[in-house]
Parts: sequence; structure tokens; C-alpha cells
Amino acid sequence: MVLLRIKYIIVIVKLALIFLNNQKFMDNNIVFGINPVTELLSKGIRRIDRIYFDNQSRNKALFDLIKQARKMRISYQMVPFNKLNEICGTKKHQGVAVLCSSVELFDIEKVFHIIEQKSKPPLILIPASIEDPRNLGAIIRTCVAFCVDAILLEKKNTAPIGAVVAKSSAGMLEHAVICKPKNLEAVVANFASKGYLVIGAHTQGDLNPNQIDFTKPLIIITGGENRGIPPYLEKLCTHFVKIPINPLVNSLNASVSASILLYECWRQRNFNYS
Repeated sequence: MVLLRIKYIIVIVKLALIFLNNQKFMDNNIVFGINPVTELLSKGIRRIDRIYFDNQSRNKALFDLIKQARKMRISYQMVPFNKLNEICGTKKHQGVAVLCSSVELFDIEKVFHIIEQKSKPPLILIPASIEDPRNLGAIIRTCVAFCVDAILLEKKNTAPIGAVVAKSSAGMLEHAVICKPKNLEAVVANFASKGYLVIGAHTQGDLNPNQIDFTKPLIIITGGENRGIPPYLEKLCTHFVKIPINPLVNSLNASVSASILLYECWRQRNFNYS
């Protein structure tokens, strides 16, 4: 009797783990199948967060989609067939599935237009390499609170903008201007050439937040949970800022760091909501 109960508990735990693993995909928008994905690539690129391909398939149509994803600089991942079954909730996925954003992302030309219409110095945040969707949702909420004009995200190494991000943003996802440029490095370099300060948040930074003029046209770059600021963005920073904290603590959570820096920016701009 005891052994039966133990086996029963083990089965329940396994089923629960499978459900939780599937749930993170089911909560998001999934498009699967060769024709639907091909159509999505032709019309809805700004909604695409990530593409999953069967790593064992030798289907020419799938190979063509992989080449197209590379050409369009869309993040993709090769996964086992069973993983695609979990993502799609069916075996009829033809070896490909797309994870879509919960909101329509802005293209970079639209971001430029929005910024050009602003009467105040623009403020852009780049939360680089944020892989935890709860952190990303919290950052988006903070950006809306402190009047960030645009949020630029990496194509890769960024949490998909799905249900978890939407929930963590507490309804603010719809109010944020979010863009995933094809070439983020070139975009940042373009802003820097126009006189923008590019501030990197770094534990080894040489300036405290109150030593930087946050009233100027500005890009703030924060690092991710594991990678920090990637080298291709770090080299573009004009200044590095550190947040003074108790030496007993190595670093702050990514969303907390972003909140502190954005508050300082908002404070220096005289708490201006306009």
C-alpha cells in the first residue's frame, strides 16, 4: 500500500512538471506549420519573438525557412521533435513553431519618428540580455512610470514578450514603445553620432548616478542576469555608471538597477510627465 502511494505521488509530480513546462508556451501566441509560418514571416515579422525548428528534420521547406530567419536576423532555436510537441500541444507542427509577442512591436523607423516629435530630450532604455520574463515585465512597467520614450531590445538573448511579461508589467505593456531592431549596434551608433549620451550600468563604473547629466538626449543600457552588457554594446558607451550599494551585496537585480537609474533621470528632469 505504501509503495503504491509513493508511485502515485511520483506520477502526480511528473504530470505537474510536464504541465508547468508546457504552460510557459501555452500562455503565449504560438503559430506552427510550414505554410502559416511562411505567411507570418512575409507579413508579421515585428510580432515574432523566436522560431523553433525540429533539429532532426531534413525537410527542404524547413531549411528554406531557417535560411530566411538567418537573413532576417530573427532569433531561432533547433530543438528535438518532442520539444516542439510540448510547445505546440500537438504533433502536427511540421517541424516548425513561432513564438509571437503579445503586442505588435514598433519598427525602428516608427521609433525615430516618435522621438523626433518629442519636445523634451529623448530617453531610451536598452535592457540588454534580459532572459527572465518577470524582470522584463517589471522593467517595462518602470519605463512607462518614468516616461521612457522607447525600449530597444536585442533580437536574441531576450525573454519572449508573452503572457508572463504582460502580467509582470501590470498592464503597462500596451503603453510602451518597444522595438527589436535588426541591427541594434548600428542603431545605437547612429544615436551616439547625433550627440546622445550612451550610459552603461556597470558594477565597475567610474561615475555615480548624480554625477551624470541625465537631462540630455540619452540612452541607458543595463545588463542581463547572466551576461551583463554584451561587448558590442559596451564599446559604444560614452560613460559607465555604478549604483553605490553595501559591499556585502555583489549586484542588484536587473529590474531594480533600471528603476534606480530611471528615477534619477526623472528626478533631474524635474519630475516632468510631458
